[in-house]
Amino acid sequence: MNSFIKNIENKLQIKSNYLLLLAIFNGAILMNFHKLIFSNPLALFVIIGFVLISIINIKYWWATLVNSIISIYFLIDKFPRIGNHSTIILSFSLFLLVVFALKLSSKKTIFNTNLVSYFFRTITVTIYFYTGFHKLNTDFFNPCVSCVNEVNVYALSNFINERFVLPEFWSHFFQYGTLFIELILPFGLLHFKTRKITGFLLLCFHCYLSLSGFADFSCVGLFLILGCLVNFEEKTISKNNLKAVKPFLIFIILAIIIRYYLPTFGIDNYKNTFIEGFIFDIGFVIFIYTFFKSYSAKEYAYAKKFNAYLIPIFVIINLWTLKGYFGLGNAGNLTMFSNLVTEKSTNNHLLIDTKKTKLFDFEEDYVEIIYLKNKNIREDFNGYKLPLVEFNFLVNYWNKTYTDKVPCKLIYKGKIFETNDIRTSEFNQTKWWYKYLSFRKIQSKGPNECRW
Repeated sequence: MNSFIKNIENKLQIKSNYLLLLAIFNGAILMNFHKLIFSNPLALFVIIGFVLISIINIKYWWATLVNSIISIYFLIDKFPRIGNHSTIILSFSLFLLVVFALKLSSKKTIFNTNLVSYFFRTITVTIYFYTGFHKLNTDFFNPCVSCVNEVNVYALSNFINERFVLPEFWSHFFQYGTLFIELILPFGLLHFKTRKITGFLLLCFHCYLSLSGFADFSCVGLFLILGCLVNFEEKTISKNNLKAVKPFLIFIILAIIIRYYLPTFGIDNYKNTFIEGFIFDIGFVIFIYTFFKSYSAKEYAYAKKFNAYLIPIFVIINLWTLKGYFGLGNAGNLTMFSNLVTEKSTNNHLLIDTKKTKLFDFEEDYVEIIYLKNKNIREDFNGYKLPLVEFNFLVNYWNKTYTDKVPCKLIYKGKIFETNDIRTSEFNQTKWWYKYLSFRKIQSKGPNECRW
């Protein structure tokens, strides 16, 4: 077995900072996987086992490869109805498998150090830009409903152990601060003179976000930002970085395990993700402090041949994240916590008028739910509208997943429909591609509340 792996290692010739990134990515897979711990704890502990292998020796790159395969197995069937960070992990896991396969087959690739650096920066800057771009809407700037309220109130309430309402001034402060960090700051990653301070500020932002329940996204953020920063030509990993990555992965494991067992301690569920994020941040701070203490940015040369690889990636991200304005789904495409509305009649973006951009009317063909209840359905749909394609998909899913009836009363095209089990109605009819049209529920009136 050892000789087999040795032969593969000789063929792959993985440079030092690639190994560092693989170890960080392994931690990101684990942080993301906590979403599934209640349904499959065995798989969770298998992933923890392979993260422990990365802790034992960062050179054991195959531990990340195994966890990538596990991640693909659990995520690909749920895609695209997964979080943005989950989509990033799924994409990179698939990409890793392709790259390893190409390298092992001895086929020539052009994945040199310069291209890889531009690859990471293209993806990272584009992702950050659009998370901010979608927030350019009237309701995000509304201090009564802005999503910055929910995120910041959660973190600060747990700090002072008392819940409060975010004052209007601070709501506006966090609104503009968030837009600067997401829309403008990431462009500093493109130039080597501003790369260090940009990366540091972005990671400080993620350190704070981790306390609001986004430690999983922060770990993916660290992976992406490190990919923009590290010198891929270095032959050895800094000893300090090597020492720092181990406690970072250890604290990820601790955060996940403690979060898993927190309910047994009788702690208020409101605090669970805060505690998880706080533990995660201990390792996170240790790592970024150590990394930046000795970091100096390297300037990479750009070649025209890179366009053939970078432009398609840029276009794919653009199409994916802008699909809401065309009418092809507004969830899981970097529009999270943005207060964005994309219906033709009530769109709220400051720059894009969906009355002019909508090519598909799925969102305008909706049911209005008067009453729907089932103990397994956690989300409250009562009083909300749902695009028909989304409702059909959900009803079909409930039919396959739950045994209990789902009583429902709704209005569709002006007619009232009532049944003691919506699963057995004509609304159960769905098509395979409805899965890929992921829509949020629609408010009937008022400023758009904050929803994922």
